[in-house]
Amino acid sequence: MAINIVADGGSERAETMLARIRRLLDLELSIAELVGVAVLLAGPYLLAGLGWTIAHAEALHGLRSVELAVSLLGSIALWPALLLADVCLS
Repeated sequence: MAINIVADGGSERAETMLARIRRLLDLELSIAELVGVAVLLAGPYLLAGLGWTIAHAEALHGLRSVELAVSLLGSIALWPALLLADVCLS
């Protein structure tokens, strides 16, 4: 089943856009390339999380062993939610 979402005046532009999307979706990536993309995307995210955790380390004082590890990893992984909560609650 095909869905036509082209307006009357811009059929050429829509065709080129669809061709670009098809070309993008036709790309085949190896496992190594997918891992490389994941590392490139995860690196800055984890660095920002580490920065957030270091800047807000007072929340981790008094925790021991497993509680500290879980809180530390959770703070690094979930820094966008913590940032939003910090902004909304301040």
